[in-house]
Amino acid sequence: MWKYEVSSLAKAFFWFGLVNGVLAFWVQYGFVYQTGTQQLFGDPVFHLLLGSLSMLAGVFLNTERTNRLL
Repeated sequence: MWKYEVSSLAKAFFWFGLVNGVLAFWVQYGFVYQTGTQQLFGDPVFHLLLGSLSMLAGVFLNTERTNRLL
């Protein structure tokens, strides 16, 4: 059975944040060139804020356990 570890949750939050950051830049590219992605994926600011919040949660979870940054 899969064992729950805080470090794996922290890594998942961190990678989710990176993916959201890349998605925000891709959606912004869609806004500039009007390819229609703005109706499909929403506002790029939402993805940037969600990604930064997720990355901060990942860093917090990792430092909470080890008392050091990453």
